Amino acid sequence: MIEIKEMEKIKLDHPILVEGFPGVGMIGTAAAMYLTSELKMRLCGYVESDKFPPFCTIHNGTPMPPARIYCSEKHNLIVILSEFAIPLSLVSELSSKIIEYSKGKEVRMIYSLGGINMKVREEDIDSVYGVSTTELAQKLLEKSEVTVIKEGVTTGVTGVLLSKCFIDNYPAISLLTPSRPLAIDLMSAAAVLNTFCKIENLPVSTEKLVKEGLVIENKLRDLMKGAKDAKERYTKIEGSAPTYR
Repeated sequence: MIEIKEMEKIKLDHPILVEGFPGVGMIGTAAAMYLTSELKMRLCGYVESDKFPPFCTIHNGTPMPPARIYCSEKHNLIVILSEFAIPLSLVSELSSKIIEYSKGKEVRMIYSLGGINMKVREEDIDSVYGVSTTELAQKLLEKSEVTVIKEGVTTGVTGVLLSKCFIDNYPAISLLTPSRPLAIDLMSAAAVLNTFCKIENLPVSTEKLVKEGLVIENKLRDLMKGAKDAKERYTKIEGSAPTYR
């Protein structure tokens, strides 16, 4: 069972909600983490499940849940991010929980940031494409001159979230950019974040994301490796547990 828990009451006026989860090039997670840092957003909650890998992340000496919620009254914004890949068996439930949470907060638009495996010319590598679930969201993409994906497939939390939002007629936009052949593609994360901030008129410069890309890339890689190692150790412990007759 998945629960979205608030550490403090989040009271915003029809905010926007951004989700960033691991996927192609770790683009969604990297973009969401940078966004929360640059806008100095507060840690307001977390996502919990007994099916999640048993570990925490440590940032600036502080242990934190790896799936977190940030908020900002100044920018009327909520960000949900994860530093580990959501197990496939939980993707549908998590997507439903995010929509349920968004409706409770009267979120006016859900944004999903991520990457896609797509062959493009070198000069088009930082192009950003969009998928929307309602007519209002579609017009917003067109107004912002974001190329709309006409045919294709998107998977994971982003894919299921879009599908469920379409069924519920809930406004959502997925911003996707082609990923370079890197485990962690920060240049593409900067591209998709630039487009999002342009649409919502948020004062975020991605210059530091690009310049400090190597530092952030190594940090994210260590976190992902730590999560994988923790899960493997936990699985081994479970498998070696004594049995009784």
